[in-house]
Amino acid sequence: ENIQPDGSDADVETEETMAKASALVQTQRKSVDCLTHIRKRVEESFPIIEAANSLAEKGYFVYDGFLSKEVEGGSSKEDAMFGDSIVTEMLSECSDMFVNDKLQRDISHLADGEFVSQITGGENYSDCPRLVEYVVSVTRHLPPLLNKEFDKLGPGDLPYLDATASMGSLRHYDRKTKLGTMSFLNPDETSGSDENVSERPFGVVCGDSDAADNDSRRLTAIFYLSSEQWDSCHGGGLTIESDGKRMEAKRDRIVLLRSDTCSHRQEPWNGSDESGLDKASSVIVHFIKG
Repeated sequence: ENIQPDGSDADVETEETMAKASALVQTQRKSVDCLTHIRKRVEESFPIIEAANSLAEKGYFVYDGFLSKEVEGGSSKEDAMFGDSIVTEMLSECSDMFVNDKLQRDISHLADGEFVSQITGGENYSDCPRLVEYVVSVTRHLPPLLNKEFDKLGPGDLPYLDATASMGSLRHYDRKTKLGTMSFLNPDETSGSDENVSERPFGVVCGDSDAADNDSRRLTAIFYLSSEQWDSCHGGGLTIESDGKRMEAKRDRIVLLRSDTCSHRQEPWNGSDESGLDKASSVIVHFIKG
């Protein structure tokens, strides 16, 4: 029988405890860094005046490089790289949740290969920490700045937004699921074709005017997570009804929409069979009236 020296079990336990503590510290530090980065992006880089004016005039605003653009006289290259790593982690979390069956099939558009889920904290935080931190940080920091600019624009129908609560969700596209469903629903059609997806109708997030009166959502932010190679031929994004403007699902692009007035249409995702282009996601945050 091998007899271990006294204290060896205690030493092993101590090492395990220290390793767990170190991992916890690293996790907490990453969380703080992520929250801080998003706050600084909102407060220091995001063109808040331009956004407020566009929302007042057109009902929407689009901005590229929300977390990773190098801003002249502002963010550094290292800061931009860190922002890009956050985008990559967010997309990875969406993919992992899909693989682990933690997303629900969007049965209202069965042939589109899309899955959805609410983004909540608490016990679900470990499933998608970066996604949760994104929702928390933009909710806390974007509404107050918009409210300030809306006040400057004077009386009108611009909403006053709550900075303490929002509704966060994710939408994930899987090309393999889409093509498999289309092949099943249309067995006589050419396998692998993207042409059978029906065009969605235009609509407002809150629905008609009567529904909007009973709906607390007033501003919707859609943040796109995709490969750096994703472009217009890969689909996704949305189209504005009033002026026909098409906004592709470009990586690190954020689109703001008036939830109660801006009629738009979500465009179907296509992607391709190339690695990294067979999936994409978007994070939707509905800011509510204060």
